[in-house]
Amino acid sequence: MSANDSFHMTRIRRIFGGISVLGILTIGNAHAAEGFVVRYNIAGSLGGEIFAAPDSPGVIVGTAYTYVDIKGISGNNGKDLKTATPAGTVALPSPIPAALYPTYKANVVNIEANGTLQMANLVAVYTTKRKIYDGRMNFGINIPYGVKKQTFVGSASTPALNWPNSAVPSAAVKAAVAKQFDASYQSALAAQSDPPTGKVDGLGDVELWGGWFRQTEKFKWLVGGSVILPTGQYNTSGLTIGNGNFYTFRPVVQVVYQPQPKIALATKVTFGFNTKNKDNDLRSGNWGAIEAAAGYMTKLGVIGAHAVYVKQFQDDKNNPWGASRFESTNLGAFFTTRIPGMKDAGITAQYMHTIDSKNAKYGDFYQIRFVKRFSS
Repeated sequence: MSANDSFHMTRIRRIFGGISVLGILTIGNAHAAEGFVVRYNIAGSLGGEIFAAPDSPGVIVGTAYTYVDIKGISGNNGKDLKTATPAGTVALPSPIPAALYPTYKANVVNIEANGTLQMANLVAVYTTKRKIYDGRMNFGINIPYGVKKQTFVGSASTPALNWPNSAVPSAAVKAAVAKQFDASYQSALAAQSDPPTGKVDGLGDVELWGGWFRQTEKFKWLVGGSVILPTGQYNTSGLTIGNGNFYTFRPVVQVVYQPQPKIALATKVTFGFNTKNKDNDLRSGNWGAIEAAAGYMTKLGVIGAHAVYVKQFQDDKNNPWGASRFESTNLGAFFTTRIPGMKDAGITAQYMHTIDSKNAKYGDFYQIRFVKRFSS
């Protein structure tokens, strides 16, 4: 390696070191499983930060902009979400007896869901001067603000009416009843879709972090946990920025291995343990996530690939959609570089795409984040 390459890589690593702790925080979208999402950043949190610099005390400040383009919602079978309306009977006015009331069969309803989420995050992390077991403690806060647009519509053809008697009532009466039933059936579908359809903006759920970081020649370990607070705008209609009136505790372990200066491999394991939502008595099932990344350092910055897999290992309770165990597999790429003319500052751009999911929103996830280190 040339002297110029060594100098350049040292500067980049110092910038990336400022991002390394921020990668643990949920910079991006976060929601409850009841909304077909979990409190995890599907856009990914492992980027150029896997090239961590020598640990140093001080304050790290970061901002991030995340854009999520939701294409749909998958059901328990991995295909687009469907639900059903029950079979029933259409009551007719007197003097027609109940024995002549028409019936209709249960019907499949297709759920058409799409929308966008724009989330801005302000993150600050403090790393202590004092070392504990050859590592440093760090503490952080993540404050999100978002704008969401979404459409959630159930669509189905109106089921046919089955009449007990082919001759009674008259054909004209049957036609009139069928027309009125069609209008009321479609109106009921539209009414059920209206509450979660629209636009909303506001403060998201604040996250508080604490952890321990240690670095050796080829390895970096980060062990800690965060608590996500129900500070965001929330209502039970489903059109919300906040996740719900409940708390999530997220223990995290992250390991980075650098076999050589230009190559880094990383993995992060996270668990989410939820309390019950006090507004609707729904308890989202606990979940686990594993994230992996591989990066290569070039003269321009770090390029790499990353993946995120999240799965609930516990059923939801009191969820109208049933057990609704969330599962999502996502692949993407990232690029991190320093900002010219700004000391200890870096920027990361990353992309993630859902390749498989169950009981989950799926789509494309984009994120740009800026980080500045202020050493003490």
